[in-house]
Amino acid sequence: MKAVVILLLSLFFVSPLSAQKKLQGIVFEITGKADTTILPGTMVKWLGTQDASITNDKGEFTLKFVATKQYLIVTNVGYAPDTLLIDTIQSYVAIYLSEIKELNEVQVVYRNTGSELSMMNPMKVETLNQRELMKAACCNLSESFETNPSVDVNFADAVTGTKTIQMLGLSGQYAMITKDNMPYLRGLASIYGLSFIPGSWIQSIQLSKGAGTVVNGYESFSGQINTELQNPASSEKLFFNAYVNANARNEYNLNLSKKLTDVWSTGLLLHASSNPLKQDMNHDGFMDIPTGSQINVANKWTYQTRKGFEGQFGASYVTDKRAGGQDLKLIDHQHDTSALYLIGINSERIDVFAKNGYVLKRPSTSMGLQLNWSSHSQDNKYGNNTYTGKQQTFYANYIFESYLFNTNHKYKLGSSFMFDDVAEKYDVFDFKRKEITPGVFAEYTFNHLTKFNLVAGIRADYNNYYGLFFTPRLHTRYAINDGKTVFRLSGGRALRTANMLAENTSLMASSRKFELITSDLSMPYGLKPEIAWNYGANFTQKFKIDYRDAYVTVDVYRTDFTNQLVVDVDNSSQKVLFYNLKGVSFSNTAQIEFGWELYKRLNVKTAYRFVENKSTFSNGMLEKALISKHRSFINLGYETRKSNWMYDLTVQWFSPKRLPTTAANPIEYKRETYSPAFYNVNAQITYVIKKKNEWNFYIGVENALNFMQPNPIVSNEKPFGNYFDASMVWGSIYGRMLYGGLRFKIK
Repeated sequence: MKAVVILLLSLFFVSPLSAQKKLQGIVFEITGKADTTILPGTMVKWLGTQDASITNDKGEFTLKFVATKQYLIVTNVGYAPDTLLIDTIQSYVAIYLSEIKELNEVQVVYRNTGSELSMMNPMKVETLNQRELMKAACCNLSESFETNPSVDVNFADAVTGTKTIQMLGLSGQYAMITKDNMPYLRGLASIYGLSFIPGSWIQSIQLSKGAGTVVNGYESFSGQINTELQNPASSEKLFFNAYVNANARNEYNLNLSKKLTDVWSTGLLLHASSNPLKQDMNHDGFMDIPTGSQINVANKWTYQTRKGFEGQFGASYVTDKRAGGQDLKLIDHQHDTSALYLIGINSERIDVFAKNGYVLKRPSTSMGLQLNWSSHSQDNKYGNNTYTGKQQTFYANYIFESYLFNTNHKYKLGSSFMFDDVAEKYDVFDFKRKEITPGVFAEYTFNHLTKFNLVAGIRADYNNYYGLFFTPRLHTRYAINDGKTVFRLSGGRALRTANMLAENTSLMASSRKFELITSDLSMPYGLKPEIAWNYGANFTQKFKIDYRDAYVTVDVYRTDFTNQLVVDVDNSSQKVLFYNLKGVSFSNTAQIEFGWELYKRLNVKTAYRFVENKSTFSNGMLEKALISKHRSFINLGYETRKSNWMYDLTVQWFSPKRLPTTAANPIEYKRETYSPAFYNVNAQITYVIKKKNEWNFYIGVENALNFMQPNPIVSNEKPFGNYFDASMVWGSIYGRMLYGGLRFKIK
């Protein structure tokens, strides 16, 4: 609806002083009943300038005149914007806006590259959408970052097929991994849980680096990875995906959604996968990828009333079983009297969650309550080593959001509660703990037009082991050049309980003996909590080259540990030591990324990342093992004009990685100090048929250069000997892998 401007004061005020006059006014909303209410938080701006004002809680604004005649831009999220011609004879205006109405038979086509960088958020947030996830097979969350330069994906060991991630030079457990913005992969699930979220279930992934918001907790060291599952209110009625690769791994996903009423919607997510083939591509007598199967199901309900209430709730269940290790068909040196080294990984998890919110009548004011309960059990076997673990977690988070004076000054207040009941057994260790952490938080957000934003937060939590502790966080953003140039700074503190056994199960696939050097027997595992400060800076510039969009972004981050669980594999190749940090531990990272539409519908993304990760060990200051100091990345994506064909190519180069010392081993079991550098190349072709429904057919290749780490297992012929170690993995453990599949959608 065209905004109506009422002239209230007119020609009486025309004078030579008009150049110094101010324009005052008020903004109203026209409701469906033709009555009006004030509209705080509306931006009123002179066209072509940075002079703007935000209406206060009474809907009022004030602006200085910049010319005798000028166009006034009026915008508010959810309302139709307008442009008004204002003359200096006017000193007061009343502006009426109406909500945006849904238009019929209008199709907006937006072509994106799969990932989007937020230019407005004080925190640097990169959103990976379904286009990005389609660039690779993305069988599960751990494989969703193969085409992203900010996250490294590595094999945890040479026998379980488990993939782990690294961000800012730190292992995945230092990133807060959430599902629908609630804590998900914590404790026992921190390693194997990445495979519990199928790629086809994911609607988008929000990736943020550095200290996160205090609203989501105190555990974020290196950043946050939030996975948004398919929303039944907006997703396809039916989505089916089938996948198979050269290792006979096959997966099937079925997503169903139904809008029951104007208020209620429900979705059912189903997944089944299996690995039936025993294969040894590197000829070491061990299966490269365990056989096994996974059954995964989730049910999600959403509701949105016209009275301000909205929310979602649901539950999920997953069982995952893997069997690997040696097999008589794969080895030719096994004696009948010798036992086989067998691997068994059995996981089971149940999650129940609810998120409810209420939007109050006061604009920009709401409150919400998040609830989650989970039960996770783990039963692992590594030859003669067995590990069992059980964890139950309850999480509650209440958030109230409103503003002071006007929507330039917003705040969030809330309280949270976290309960962990954990029991673990391995070798001589038998650990149990019940960790209870209630807390409160406050976060203030200041916005100055579109130029400057500040988010400052503080948490106070009380842990039954660690007592009272505080978590401050700060994020700032400054923009120039109409928001095309953005500078960000961030900093904050984080604390977590290190799960000594669950986070180091890859070391159980070895002959190493676990030795614990305690610091305080009153604390979990006899160890103090991990505490670190993270500082970061980001520069992002968007521009055009040859009339096509381009961007460059530079990140610099440092993580300083004041206390850390040190996992020392360099003291001896026959044992691993666990102890609290006595000295310095830090991680410095720098990354530059450049993206450009090189040619029409041909997008290129390149990146270079530097990592310096050092810690004080029993042998002195050393680089952290199995981390590439340098990594280069390039991704090319091309779509035909009608998007019937999509081509994607990703090339990565990894510099040498420091390997744990084997100097004391017999010569046949020694390894080099550093691994060689290597390339990893992935590619995929997708054919899309868009008619009434949509069909996607895709084929691809992982590790196209067929590069394999030679001899990934130390002493593979004597798995029960003193020098066996399957944890020293720095590259691919299997060769070129072809795959194919199809997707079918009913919208």
